[in-house]
Amino acid sequence: MVTINDVAKKCGVAKSTVSNALTGKKYVSPELTERIRAACKELDFQPNFYASTLSRGETNIVALVLEEDSRVKFRGFYADLIVSCLRTAAARGRHLLVYSGLDKNSVFTMLKRDKAPIDGAIVMTPLVDDARISQLEKERIPCVIIGRPAKEVSISYVDINNVKLVGDVAERLYARGFKRFCLINSERSKTISIDRARGFSHVLNRKGDAETHIVYSAESSEAEGRRCAAPFLEPGTAFIVSDGTVARGVYESAKEAGEEVLSGIHIYSLGEDVSADVPWEYARQDYVKLGTLATETLLNEIDGDHEPKQICTEYYTV
Repeated sequence: MVTINDVAKKCGVAKSTVSNALTGKKYVSPELTERIRAACKELDFQPNFYASTLSRGETNIVALVLEEDSRVKFRGFYADLIVSCLRTAAARGRHLLVYSGLDKNSVFTMLKRDKAPIDGAIVMTPLVDDARISQLEKERIPCVIIGRPAKEVSISYVDINNVKLVGDVAERLYARGFKRFCLINSERSKTISIDRARGFSHVLNRKGDAETHIVYSAESSEAEGRRCAAPFLEPGTAFIVSDGTVARGVYESAKEAGEEVLSGIHIYSLGEDVSADVPWEYARQDYVKLGTLATETLLNEIDGDHEPKQICTEYYTV
């Protein structure tokens, strides 16, 4: 097997000179660098990627951690998010490593320095009491959170303005004549649930004739949609729900209740997890832009911009 020593011998230089020419760690003249690269090609020498990057304390790899909970299924919007993060990282000479469905212990291991081959991480869906965020601060790993942390932290985050998003939806449905509302929210432990409830209440509590209800689902599933909707299934009710899977449960439950109920309610999903046409309205959140922004923010931090960023976007349409 050809080694770096063989390349050095062919070029008549030290092994360290070959290493510096291939990694850019120290200056080597362009003429000599070209001669070394030509020798590598002629001898079919493949530099060890990890050895060369780890010697500089870098891997050129960033992680995208989709969810902490191993029970979470792959969501429809993940495709747009992953591709946008992948392309943005590649444009800056980085690789993307995607973590999905990890249990808590695995996530903690991954978010420790020297335990995984990453220079930084993008972490989704912060919790109210999120041990991942505390660990990231402790380990001082460059990180960007997609979502709003519950408390002030020295970590950058990017988020869709969920307070305004839900408020916009509630305002639109009220203008259509609905007076009875039910928000089927995501888990109480997520900060996104707090923001959704805030936007919902901020708009509808100012309407003197609006009846409002907020319920929290234990998970994103059709079964939870059915359970949460059951006490409120009557004509004239507008359901604002956390995502398309829950919306499906509400719809199926209303269909079983009969045509009068099904035709008399309205369902509006805050996120869509399916590509086919569905019999309810939904908000379109631009995860391409969100992923690009999160990745650019992380790479800028890795490259030296250590000032934490708090970015709240309106990358959605209702």
